[in-house]
Amino acid sequence: MKKFIYLLFIAILLPMFLHAGHKWVVTYAKDTPYRSQGYVVTPKWSELAYEIQKRWDQGYDVIGITQGYTKWVALYAKNRDLKQQSYVARRYWDEFQEVMKKKFKEGYALGDFEYGNGKYVGIFAKDKKIKSSTYIVADYFDELRNKIKKAWRKEYAVDAIRYYEGRWIALLHKGTTTEQSLSSARSWSAFHRLLKQQWANGYYLTDLHFGFDKWVGLFTKKVAYSGQAYDLSNRWGDLHSLIQKRWNQGYQVIQISEGW
Repeated sequence: MKKFIYLLFIAILLPMFLHAGHKWVVTYAKDTPYRSQGYVVTPKWSELAYEIQKRWDQGYDVIGITQGYTKWVALYAKNRDLKQQSYVARRYWDEFQEVMKKKFKEGYALGDFEYGNGKYVGIFAKDKKIKSSTYIVADYFDELRNKIKKAWRKEYAVDAIRYYEGRWIALLHKGTTTEQSLSSARSWSAFHRLLKQQWANGYYLTDLHFGFDKWVGLFTKKVAYSGQAYDLSNRWGDLHSLIQKRWNQGYQVIQISEGW
């Protein structure tokens, strides 16, 4: 009887505890280049892929994808000026790497990518603002940070940082001298303090990711934003009204992230 009660406790309460610890973070900015924003949420990648194709048919660009806590999310907008968008899904990292190398040689940039439910998914497009795309991989965050510093000295800019299946990955492109900075913290409250410091120093949060027990933020100067904000919630359903409120205030969503 005691064992049954214990298992029942695990089955009912553990998901509640996990849900309470999970965080969705929506990052906003004013004066972004895109308009007519929207997002779509599905439980499976196959369903999201169908919805993404519908948005492309309607003239939208997909500007971000996220997977977390049983949900796939795609963020889309108009006026982003992306050409020939497509998605690629592969089960293994080695296979996804081969696709990236081929696409980069053909002049495509990787706008965003995600790993979830056993799939690497990437959104590719031709972007006249991004040339000479590449990526770097590291086993540890400190190793990645050192590689990024070397890339900055060679006039590369970082577009995104991700952590999947035991590896840190950074997407980069060449042809810019934009000043960038990295910040990381093991809790959101600690990261919030770093975020406020970066804002005070004139930086904007241009990429956010949670990987291997830390929040990692990529900050960039000389971005044509006039303000920035974020909303955080443990429940996805609570974000709908928050996002709508920000839209009414003149903000646009630049990224949807998730972590613990």
